[in-house]
Amino acid sequence: MNTTSGNVAQFTTVDRALDSAWFIDFMDLANAIPEYADIRARLAANLAATQDSVLLDVGCGTGDDARELAAMLGQGGRVVGTDLSEVMVEEARRRSAGSDLPVEFQVADVRQLDFPDASFDGVRAKLVLMHCAGIDTAAAELIRVVRPGGRITVFDYDFDTTTIDHPDKAATREVVRCLSDGHPNNWSGRQLRRRFLNLDLSDVSVTPHTVMLPYSFFRMSVFGKLAAAQEEGALALSAAALEDWWKALTEAEENELFFTSLTGFLLGGTR
Repeated sequence: MNTTSGNVAQFTTVDRALDSAWFIDFMDLANAIPEYADIRARLAANLAATQDSVLLDVGCGTGDDARELAAMLGQGGRVVGTDLSEVMVEEARRRSAGSDLPVEFQVADVRQLDFPDASFDGVRAKLVLMHCAGIDTAAAELIRVVRPGGRITVFDYDFDTTTIDHPDKAATREVVRCLSDGHPNNWSGRQLRRRFLNLDLSDVSVTPHTVMLPYSFFRMSVFGKLAAAQEEGALALSAAALEDWWKALTEAEENELFFTSLTGFLLGGTR
């Protein structure tokens, strides 16, 4: 598994990446984090699905979450997973081959979904809007394809909430600033309530979820991004200073003292 070459801020360009497999590996590592299981369960609960529900999973990636949703439905139900990436959709279909789960996958842009109005009983989007250019257009599309009375649930991070236990406060504050500012929609999590209330979603609830990031996942998430930012001058640390910064975290991991977390916000609402 390549844990250093990718850039997690580039999920909208997976198909053009030199190493698209990095993004598949990244998603598998992310879904193995214990807190992610709780987030998936709460997203599913927000949908209030019945055995016959027709659900849309936007940004389905490798399809693991969509299959998990489909397993909760009866054969009268159906889950449609969409992703901007052909690579991801192909992987989702490969992983679903031979299954009798009521799930299907297709390539689609969340900003222009190829479904009629009110096509679904519920829609979920986990860690999707934070990557979107035209985020308000994407949010409006999520609402458009849900039937009146149907449910919408969304989870996005707020990258200014990144916490890293590190002895060098100044360098760490610069790293956090760089990581947050380098993300397409770094405040998406805190903006979810306002965005969806402005789109007339009702019964809106927002719940914070803090995820503790293992060292391996944190390094995979940001190593390539920080290295690129340093080379481009977007990170105000020298190459040597960045190397020293990583050394302190590696030592903390070796001594079982590593701690990093990130907080996201989970929204639920009714069309």
